[in-house]
Amino acid sequence: MIFSPEFRDRARKFRKNKRAFRSCIILCALFAATLPAELFFNDRPIVMRIDGSWYFPVFKDYTYEDMGGGLNVPVTAYRSTMFNEFLAGKTPVVQTAAIYGGASVADDAAPLELVNYEQGAPRKVWMLWPPIPHSYKSSPLSETLVNQRLASPVASMRDGKRIPGAATERHLLGTDKFGKDVLARLVYGFRLSLLFGLALAITSTILGSILGGIQGYFGGAVDLAGQRAMEIWGAIPRLMLLMILSDFLSRQGNFTGTAHLLMLFVIMNLTSWMGMAGHMRAQFLRARNLDYVRAAKSLGVSNPMIMFRHILPNSLTPIITFLPFSISGAIMALVGLDFLGFGLKYPAPSLGDLLSQGQQHMEAWWIMIPAFLTLTSLMILLTFIGDGVRNAFDPRYK
Repeated sequence: MIFSPEFRDRARKFRKNKRAFRSCIILCALFAATLPAELFFNDRPIVMRIDGSWYFPVFKDYTYEDMGGGLNVPVTAYRSTMFNEFLAGKTPVVQTAAIYGGASVADDAAPLELVNYEQGAPRKVWMLWPPIPHSYKSSPLSETLVNQRLASPVASMRDGKRIPGAATERHLLGTDKFGKDVLARLVYGFRLSLLFGLALAITSTILGSILGGIQGYFGGAVDLAGQRAMEIWGAIPRLMLLMILSDFLSRQGNFTGTAHLLMLFVIMNLTSWMGMAGHMRAQFLRARNLDYVRAAKSLGVSNPMIMFRHILPNSLTPIITFLPFSISGAIMALVGLDFLGFGLKYPAPSLGDLLSQGQQHMEAWWIMIPAFLTLTSLMILLTFIGDGVRNAFDPRYK
């Protein structure tokens, strides 16, 4: 791909800004490291081999019947007693007589067991587990930890007794108030926040560019009506509007985690486009009277073609300059809603939820400090990148 001299000059300026360039490298490296989080933080084996057949539980759900068993029941926990007995060759047999009372037994007879196990040949098993056998939503029971909830990662003394730390169960940053791994929720939450912020910044930029470009290009009554509508819509407090809509729509149905995330995404797009619309309106308002636009009109080029083929490529400076700041604003909006309880529903991974738990349990330093440092570092990196991009597009910056 051949880049224009102007683009190469701006890229040179960005690389010359060491702070911004290194921040971009660090952020990209951290984001790339969290993409395969399921392979490093998961309560399912990455790959397993049972009696010569291969299975990939991280990527696909299986039933016991799929793995050679007799029950068409999904495998929900690969460390459970039921699954371990399945691997040991035991087949559960439900005693219908114990349930429906179909068998006649003596009064002094022992009560029938609901489930008996028929012993068979043990299965030949090989599994490859992730380094951290916990996901953001798993709550494994531990025989080592005294308390699974709010377990500190390091050992402590209480009443003269030594309490083992959660790190012995590979909870490297302890557990939250529901017994879930903090490090896994931190990694998944970092990835989700960055993906959400990037997607929201892109869609709001596209929407704002279209609406602002229409106002600036046509002007007159179109611009006047658009400006009045933006003023009325912008007068509504954004955070209050997001909280009301999120709470109201959440009560209308039982949303899944993905559906609730998409709902928040749509709600935030209702207001996030207005800033970019103002900048693009000014760009199109200035460019519509330039010579190359008048020449295109005289040649009979359609208005949409002039707007998006001729004016838009020459008005990309606000889009590229404000994109990092739009991402950080979207992330903080999501974190704020999660912190107040109007965002993602637990157990969805969320930096805002971790901050809320840390605020409720100040003694659990392993929740508040890592979540605060992660969010702060993310905002600092995005700010440095935004400053570098802005300087690169500034003709006064050498």
